Amino acid sequence: MAATPRSEPDVDASTNSSLQFGTAEALEHVSKLTDVGAMTRLLHECIAYQRALDLELETLLSQRSDLDRQLSNLQKSADVLEIVKVDSSYMLSNVTSTSSLADQVSAKVRHLDLAQSRVQDTLLRIDAIVDKSNCLEGVHKSLLAEDFESAASYIQTFLQIDSKFKDSSAADQREQLLSYKKQLEGIAKKRLLAAVDQRDHPTIIRFIKLYTPLGLEEEGLQVYVSYLKKVISTRSRMEFEQLVELMEQPNNNSQVNFVVCLTNLFKDIVLAIEENNEILRNLCGEDGIVYAICELQEECDSRGSNILKKFMEYRKLAKLTSEINSYKSNLLSVGAEGPDPREIEIYLEEILSLTQLGEDYTEYMVSKIRSLTSVDPELCPRATKAFRSGNFSKVSQDITGYYVFWKGSLWWRM
Repeated sequence: MAATPRSEPDVDASTNSSLQFGTAEALEHVSKLTDVGAMTRLLHECIAYQRALDLELETLLSQRSDLDRQLSNLQKSADVLEIVKVDSSYMLSNVTSTSSLADQVSAKVRHLDLAQSRVQDTLLRIDAIVDKSNCLEGVHKSLLAEDFESAASYIQTFLQIDSKFKDSSAADQREQLLSYKKQLEGIAKKRLLAAVDQRDHPTIIRFIKLYTPLGLEEEGLQVYVSYLKKVISTRSRMEFEQLVELMEQPNNNSQVNFVVCLTNLFKDIVLAIEENNEILRNLCGEDGIVYAICELQEECDSRGSNILKKFMEYRKLAKLTSEINSYKSNLLSVGAEGPDPREIEIYLEEILSLTQLGEDYTEYMVSKIRSLTSVDPELCPRATKAFRSGNFSKVSQDITGYYVFWKGSLWWRM
């Protein structure tokens, strides 16, 4: 029996599962099929694929009403968005127009501000010119009336305006003002010196106050502090001379009071600083106070050291010390007598009072300097050193040496 001829299997039969229906490649593949089995399998697959498509189509068709409703909503939203688009375009146009207008207004405002600033500056310059003219007239009238305070105030005002508006006055105005200023300076200096010679304190205060508006603060400070030094020096010299007169009188030992003399000197210096604090500040601020303290300390070094030296001379401290040394060396000698212990006790108390007075004064003045807050940093150490290393301090240390030696000997208690 002859064998039944078999058709050759399709070369792509093993790949049917990967066939994509509905494509040109699938159609070409079908046209090449020769195997009935492969055709049958492909037919079943095609039917299954068609059923899947039917199910998917039914699913899509079931969503049609929902999609139609959503499409309708989108259409309504599109209409609203169209209106919004029109309104937005209109608003954009308005904003652009407003922005352009704002830029124009801003430019005009800046221009007006600049113009207003120039006008204001012009008005200020006009006022400055008028004020300067008034100052010149005021200075002239005040000088004629000897109202020197008003004249100095007018001069100060003129110079302040002139420094702010340098081109607001003619050269002749400035020259005239400087002429008046020089005239007033001459009057102030002349009358101040005359008042200093006469010790006319109210007049001195009156004319020293003119130095600040005239711009002569440092010169005024020097003149005024020099006046204070003269006053203190005169008082101290008179008291010292009275003390010397008492020393020269016989049997007047109890009335010779060195402590009172030194106390009055310190009191005059302290009061000079405290009572003239405002004047010194007005002249040169707190630096003026430090300057005055240092200058008046020179009087303390001079007058105060003279008082201490005269005390050592009058009480014969060196001689007593020598006698004490001799007595201590001759304690075993028969009939050896030393200085009177009661006299030594009195001198010790006097030395203690003088040295303590000096320490209190120095501490007060140094603390006064340190309490100032706006002083040149170099002034404070310099001023403090003037107190600690001055002539008065050195003489005070000499007296303290006598005190320590006598106190340590204790010979009068034997």
